[in-house]
Amino acid sequence: MGRDRHSPPALREAWSGLATAWGGGIGASAKPSLLRFGGIAADLAATVSLLASGSSVAMASLAGFLVERSFALGIRAFARKRAPDPDARPFATVATVAQGLAVAAMMLGLRGGAIATAMAMGSPAWLALVFGIAAGWLARGLAKTCGLHGFDSAGQPDAMQWTRLAIGITAYTLLLRALCLVGVPAMPQEAYYWNYSIRLDFGYHDHPPLVAWLIAAGETLLGHGTAGARIASLVCGLVVIVFAYRLAMQLVDRRAALMAAALAAALPYFFFATGTMMTPDAPLAAAWAAALYFFHRALVGSQPSAWLGVGVAMGLGMLSKYTIALLAPAALLFCLVDRRARGWFLRPQPYLAVLAAVALFAPVIYWNSLHDWASFRFQAGDRFGAESRFSLHRLLLNMLVVATPLPFLALPLLFIKRWTEPVDGDVEPAHAEARNRLFVNCFLFVPMAVFAWSALRHLPRLNWTGPIWLVALPLLGWAIVHAGSLRMKGIGNAMHAAAAPVLAGLLAFYAVLDYYVVLGFPGIPYPKQTAPLLGWSGAARELDRISVEVTKKSGTVPVVVGMDAYQIASELSFYSVPPYFPASAPRSWPVTSIGRLFGGEGLMFAYWNPPAQLRGRTLVMVARHREDLLEPGLSAYFAELSAEIHEFPLVHAGYGGEPKTIDRLFYRIGLNYRPPAGA
Repeated sequence: MGRDRHSPPALREAWSGLATAWGGGIGASAKPSLLRFGGIAADLAATVSLLASGSSVAMASLAGFLVERSFALGIRAFARKRAPDPDARPFATVATVAQGLAVAAMMLGLRGGAIATAMAMGSPAWLALVFGIAAGWLARGLAKTCGLHGFDSAGQPDAMQWTRLAIGITAYTLLLRALCLVGVPAMPQEAYYWNYSIRLDFGYHDHPPLVAWLIAAGETLLGHGTAGARIASLVCGLVVIVFAYRLAMQLVDRRAALMAAALAAALPYFFFATGTMMTPDAPLAAAWAAALYFFHRALVGSQPSAWLGVGVAMGLGMLSKYTIALLAPAALLFCLVDRRARGWFLRPQPYLAVLAAVALFAPVIYWNSLHDWASFRFQAGDRFGAESRFSLHRLLLNMLVVATPLPFLALPLLFIKRWTEPVDGDVEPAHAEARNRLFVNCFLFVPMAVFAWSALRHLPRLNWTGPIWLVALPLLGWAIVHAGSLRMKGIGNAMHAAAAPVLAGLLAFYAVLDYYVVLGFPGIPYPKQTAPLLGWSGAARELDRISVEVTKKSGTVPVVVGMDAYQIASELSFYSVPPYFPASAPRSWPVTSIGRLFGGEGLMFAYWNPPAQLRGRTLVMVARHREDLLEPGLSAYFAELSAEIHEFPLVHAGYGGEPKTIDRLFYRIGLNYRPPAGA
C-alpha cells in the first residue's frame, strides 16, 4: 500500500527519497560514484572531527552515520529535481520505507561490531572508526548485491531473488555473529559454563560436558575472553547451516534449500544459540541437524552407512544436552508406521548406531555413577521443582519467539497430498511424497508432544523447543520460495505477506541490538534488565579493591560469594582474570555462589566449593538486591556479621561509549563462617 495520491508533491518526494536513500538506493538519475564516495567522505569527516573535538567513540560513530545517510538523502533529492524519472513511482510504499530502514540498521550493526572488535584488539579509536565505516559499507554492498532491498514491483521477491536473498541473509548473519565474538559481553550462562571449562570433567550437575570441552578448546586457541569462549559456537552454527542445507537438498530444490539454510542462520533460536552465545544449545543444535540428515538417509534413503552418522551425531548430542534423546522415539515411530523402514529391526546397523552413541556417552554415565546420578536426577525432575503449573500457552509463546510464526504457516502442507497447482510451472518436491512427510511429522511432532506434555504441569524454558524446528526448515524454505504456486492460496498469500518483512525485521533487530550492546546510543540508558549481562568487568575490579581493604582489616583473604545460584559468581570469576584484570596484580580472592553455604541447594559451585572448605573464612557476600543480605537467619552462620550493608554502582561504558549506571550491587561482610549442620 502507498501514500494517498493526493498528498502534497513535496511530501511525496521527501517520503520517496527517505525510503530509497536511507536504504542505500540511488535511483537512475543519481551518479553512484558521487553518492558512494561523497557519502564515505562526509561520514569520515564528521566522525573524525567529532572524535578530535572530544566526543566519545559512540557519539562520533552515530553522528557520522547520520551525516552519511542524510547526505545520501540530499543527493537523491537533488538528482530527482534535476532529472525527474517519468517511470518512478510518485511516492514510496510503506514496504519500501521498511526495507530502506532495515538495510540502514544492518549497516549500523556491522559498523558497531567492527568498531568494538577493533578497539578490543587494541586499535586506536580513529582506526576503529575507519574499520566501522568500512564494515557499514560492506553491509550496504552486500544488501545491494544480494537483493536485500531489490524487491519486485509487487513488493515481494520472485523465486530467483529469493536465492540471492538467502545467500545475503546467511552471509550477513555470519558476519554479524563473527563481530559479536568480542564485542558482546559474556552472558551469565556463558560465564557459568566457562567455570566448567577451568574445571574439566566428564560431567556436571546440570549438564553434560561437551560445552566445557569446547570452551576449553577455544580458549586454548584464542586465549581467555569472549572470543575464545564463543568460537566453538560459531563453528557449531556453520555445522547447523551446512546440515540444514544438505537435508533440504534431499527434499526440495536448490533455491528452497538455500532458503532453508538462511533460516537456519536467521531464525532467533539459531542466531543466538549457534554463533552468538556459547551454551549447550550450540553443540546440541549442530548434533541435532546432523542426526536429522543421517536419519533421513537411513530411514527414507535406505542407506546402511548412514547409521554410523546417526550414532556419532546422537552420541555427541547426548554429550551436549539430553533432549536429543527425543529423536530416538521419533525414529522408532517412523519405523513402526513405515513398511519399508520396519526391515531395519532385523538388521545390525541401527543397533551398532546405538552402541556408538552409548560409547561416546559413556563418560557421562561414569561421572553420574560417582555422583549419585546427580545430572540424570536434575534433568529428570529436580529442575522443575515441586510446584505444578499449567503452561501450555507459555510453550506456544516460546515457540513463536524462538522460531517466529513462519513455520506455523507452512505446517498445514504436511497434511495434504498435493502442494502445487497442476497447471503451474513448479513441480511437486520430493518433500511432498508420503514417506518424506511422515519423516518430518515424526521428527517434529514427537518431540513437540513431549514438551507439550511437560508444559501441562511445568513451566517450559524458552530454548527447549528451538532445535525441533530444524526438520521443518526445508518445508518452510520451499513454501517461501514457491509461495505463488501453492495449491493452498491462503498459505501462499500469508507467506507473501509475512516472509520478507519477518526476515528483514529480524536482521534489523539483531543489528540494532548488537550496536546497542557494544557501543550504546548516546543519551539512552541501559535498563536494569541488562544488569546480568553488562558492567561486570568494572564490578570485578571494585570487588578486588574491597577485598584488599578486607584483607588489611581482618588479616585473611576473603571469599567473594554471589548471593544467587550462579550468575554473580560466574560473571565475577570470568572477568577477574587477564585480559580483563591486570596481569600485574592478579586477584587472589576465590569466588563462589551461595550454593549450600546457608542451607539451600546449589549448582556446580556447591561441588567446587562445599561449605566445609570455607569454615572459618571471611565472606564478602554480593547481591543485586539489598533484601538478599537481610535474611534473619544469616547471622547464625558467622561469629560476626557486619551491621552495615555497602553498595556500589554497576556501570557499563561499552567500547568507547559513555559510562552509564545500570544498577547497584550490595555487599555485606561476615567473619568466621560456620557451615550448616551436616554440610
